Amino acid sequence: MKKLYLGCLAAVALGACGDSYEEPLLLDGPQQVGFHSDLGACRSLAEQHVDKTLKSSTVQGAVIGGIIGAVDSEDGDRADDAWIGAALGGGIGALDGQNERDKQRRTILIRCMQGRGHRVLA
Repeated sequence: MKKLYLGCLAAVALGACGDSYEEPLLLDGPQQVGFHSDLGACRSLAEQHVDKTLKSSTVQGAVIGGIIGAVDSEDGDRADDAWIGAALGGGIGALDGQNERDKQRRTILIRCMQGRGHRVLA
């Protein structure tokens, strides 16, 4: 079970390093007129994007974590280890889903700004 905990901690640490759509945009040239108002409107549009990725990643992580916790149980208390594995797996799945949602929102933000005539690269 210790291996599971260490693996979970490593996954959480890596998940915290994910790119956020809140990072400044990379522009090819100076900001054009109306940049900040367009940026606000595009951010609002991107934040409206709700994807089922977060929920499904959480559920998948909980199921996989529960199975691993039960199988990897060394002290014979499979039910407790399964619950712990499910909780850790669900948390990791939620982080993964949040990172995926942020990537999708970043893509929406960039495309929206490009559609409004701004020279946004990333």
